[in-house]
Amino acid sequence: MADRLDYYFRQRVTEAELDLGFSLLEKALHNLAADLRIYGVVSGGVPSPHSPVPDLSVDFTAPARAYDNLGQRLFFGTGQTVDCSNDLSGIPTDVSTAGNERWLGVFLRFKRLLSDPRTDGNSQQVFFRRDESFELVVREAAEGATGAAPKMALQPDELLLCDVRRRPGQTQIVTTDIDTSRRQAFVFVQGSSVGITTVGWNSLTPGTPTVQAALDAIDAVLTDHFDGTAHRHAATKVDYAPHGMVGANTVQGAIDELVDDLAGAGGSAAVGAGGVTGNPNPLAPGTVATQLGALLGLLNSHVAAVSDAHAASAISATPHSYITTTSVQAQLQSLVAALADQTVAAAGATRVGSMPFVGAPVALAAKTVAGQLFDLLTAHNSHLNELFAAHPASTITVQDVANRLNAGNTEEALAELMAIAGADHFRANEAVPAGMHRTIRQPPFSGSTKALLWDAQGTGAGVARFRVYLDGDSLWLTMNASWNGTQWVKQATGNAAALRLSRNTFELVHEGTPATQFALWTRTWRLPIDSNVVNSAFELSGTVRETGYCGAKMYNPTGASQFMMLGNVVNFRSRFPAAPSSITLAVRDASGGVPNTVVQNVTRDGFAFTINANVGSSNWSYWYGDYTAIA
Repeated sequence: MADRLDYYFRQRVTEAELDLGFSLLEKALHNLAADLRIYGVVSGGVPSPHSPVPDLSVDFTAPARAYDNLGQRLFFGTGQTVDCSNDLSGIPTDVSTAGNERWLGVFLRFKRLLSDPRTDGNSQQVFFRRDESFELVVREAAEGATGAAPKMALQPDELLLCDVRRRPGQTQIVTTDIDTSRRQAFVFVQGSSVGITTVGWNSLTPGTPTVQAALDAIDAVLTDHFDGTAHRHAATKVDYAPHGMVGANTVQGAIDELVDDLAGAGGSAAVGAGGVTGNPNPLAPGTVATQLGALLGLLNSHVAAVSDAHAASAISATPHSYITTTSVQAQLQSLVAALADQTVAAAGATRVGSMPFVGAPVALAAKTVAGQLFDLLTAHNSHLNELFAAHPASTITVQDVANRLNAGNTEEALAELMAIAGADHFRANEAVPAGMHRTIRQPPFSGSTKALLWDAQGTGAGVARFRVYLDGDSLWLTMNASWNGTQWVKQATGNAAALRLSRNTFELVHEGTPATQFALWTRTWRLPIDSNVVNSAFELSGTVRETGYCGAKMYNPTGASQFMMLGNVVNFRSRFPAAPSSITLAVRDASGGVPNTVVQNVTRDGFAFTINANVGSSNWSYWYGDYTAIA
C-alpha cells in the first residue's frame, strides 16, 4: 500500500525520519485516489450571486468536497464568498474598453492550515499541526471583444468551480454572468474503462465492449427510432383494440380494413355527417350517403322544374363601367339601351371597342367603333376636299372637274390633272420609275399634339417599327413607340428609343422599364445647340453610369524623402443630372509605395482627386487607374 521505513533497535530517530514515515503513508493515500481517478468536485461549492444584495463577489454553497489531480482532499464546511473585483495577485479585474468583456476563473486549490505553535530544542517556533485545508483563488484572462474574449486556462493543481464574466462599468455580478459549463465536476471512472459482455445482443453493436460504447449504441438506436430513420415499428406489430365496424387487432389490419370498407360501394354510408342549416333547404343529420342522396334530389327537382327556374331579375350582378343596375335582367336592359343610344356624348358606337386595321395609305388604330368611324370620315373628307375643295360630292360631274381646272373638256381636264401631279411625281418618260414622289407636301394637322408623318414596319419585327412625328416645335424619330394623343405607347415588349430635333436642342431618349405606356422617357441625352448655351456637352437624366481613365504623377527633387501631395481633375464626358452619388477609383498601375487617393469636390461636370505619398529623394511617385461614377 505504501513505501515503508524499517526503524531499528536503539535507533535515535530524527525529526526528518519521523516526518518521512507519515509523508510516505500520506503519499500512498493520495496515489490511491489518483490511480482510481477520483478527481473533481464531489459535492457543494455551487456558485450564485452574492446575497442578499449582489455586488462584485460570488457565494459558494457548503459543505463542499473535492479531490485534485494529486489525490489531495479539499473540504470546506461553511459557505464561502469570493471577491471578484481583484485577482489572486491583487490586480483589479475591471474592463476598461466599451464593447469588451473579461472572463475570470474561480479555482479551488489544496493548502495546509498551520496551528499549535511550539518551541523546539533549538528554541525555534514550529507548528505542530498541519491540517488539510483549501484556498479559493481568482484568476483573470485577457480582455477581448464581447462574445470573443478568451477564458482562463485550466490549472493542473487546481479545480475550476466556475467562470465569471466582467463587463465595463459593472457593479454587480448576476446569474447570467456566472458560467458553470467548464466546472470540473467529480467523475469516479470513465465509461470507456468499464468492460461489458455483448454475447446474445441483437439490436446493439457497440464498436468496443465498454459501457461508454454500449451507451453510444443505445443512443444511436433510440435516435433512429424516434426520428423514424430506422428501427421503426411495423404496423403489424402495433396492437389495436377492435372497434365499431373494424374487427382487426393490429394497426396494419385496421387501416387495411378501413380503406377497403371506405373504398367499397357502401363507404359513404359509413361516414357520418352532421346537420347543415340552409335556406330554403337544410340537410338533416345522417351519413354522407344520405346527405348526398338528399342533395341530388334537391338538385334534380330544381333543374327539372322549369317553371321554378330563377328569374333574371332575381340573379344579382355587380355594377361595372357604365352599367349601374344590380340584377341580370336590369343590366341586360341597360346594355341594350346603351348600345342603341344615338346621343352624341353617349352613342352606342362609343361603347364598342374595335381592333386596329392595317391599310395604306389609311390605317385604323385600335379604339372604339365611333372613333374608327370618325377617322374614316375624316380621311374620306380630307381626300375629297383636296381634290374638290368647294363642291359637295353629290354634285360633282366631269364637267365640274373640267371647270375647276379651267379645262374645256374631259381630255383637257385629265391633262391638267396629270400636269399638277407631275409637279411632285416622276413621269413615265423620266429616268426613275413613274409615279415616285418628288416632294411630299402636307398641310397643318389639327386635333393632336403630335402629327404622324411616316410609319414603317420594316421586316415585321414589332420592336423595329419606325415612326416620324412632327409637333409645333420638334421632329421625333421613334423606334418601338407611338403617340396615342396623351402619352407614348410601346409597339411590342422591350426597350424603346427616339431622336428629337428642335431649333435649340438635340436629344436622344430611351425607355428601358417594363412599362408599356409612359409620358416621360426615363433616360435622356440632351445637347443644347443654341448659341447662348455656355456648356454644349450632353446633359443626362435618369440612371447614369460612366467609367474613364485618370491619374497623376509627382517628383521629389530634394535630397531627402518627404511627404508630398498632388491634385488633378476629371471632366465627365457628359453632364450628369446631379452630382454623382458614388465615385470609385480602381488602380491600374502605381509606384512602389502605392500612393493614397482621395476624391473631393464632386459636381455634375466632374470631380477632383489628390494623391499623397512619402516620396524618396530624387524620385517619382505616380498613380494611374479607372474611375466609375454612378448617379
